[in-house]
Amino acid sequence: MTPTKYTTQEQIEAMRKEILQEKQKLLNISESKKSYRGWRPQGKQIIRSVSGAIFLGVSLLLVWSIISIQMTKSRGEIPNVLGFQLFAIESGSMEPTLEIGAVIVSRTPKNDGSALRVNDIVTFKTLSEAVVTHRVVEVIDNENGSKAYRTKGDNPKNSVDQELLTPNRVIGVFVAKIPLT
Repeated sequence: MTPTKYTTQEQIEAMRKEILQEKQKLLNISESKKSYRGWRPQGKQIIRSVSGAIFLGVSLLLVWSIISIQMTKSRGEIPNVLGFQLFAIESGSMEPTLEIGAVIVSRTPKNDGSALRVNDIVTFKTLSEAVVTHRVVEVIDNENGSKAYRTKGDNPKNSVDQELLTPNRVIGVFVAKIPLT
């Protein structure tokens, strides 16, 4: 049988001091790491901060857009976000290019609508205040130096529009069709 060994009180005190010293070393190391992180953010912290800022910016833009659209609609105007508008096609006059129910993105025309060309698709107000989207088929230079446009829907059954389009009635120039289906 092996003899039993007992630890003396002095040995216990020496072990306690050693343990306290090791704890102190670990505490000092963790404190220095914390202060280092405070001075210089790590990669994950940078990514988290940047993504948070982007999320905040997009959220603010969305809220601003919704408020702006509601205010514009309440005044009876066509909503415009960063120079772009959305329109829904409600008739078959532009088929097969734009089907009924299609949503299109248009931008506010440059130069008050006086720089349109043949084959541009434009959204405009008729003399009776209806909003129409048709293609420019002819540019007419008037004697006084102003321009006018002859428009027509893409549907082969359509004839050329009776009234000439003046630049001041152009609301938007077609940019893209949003694929909803």
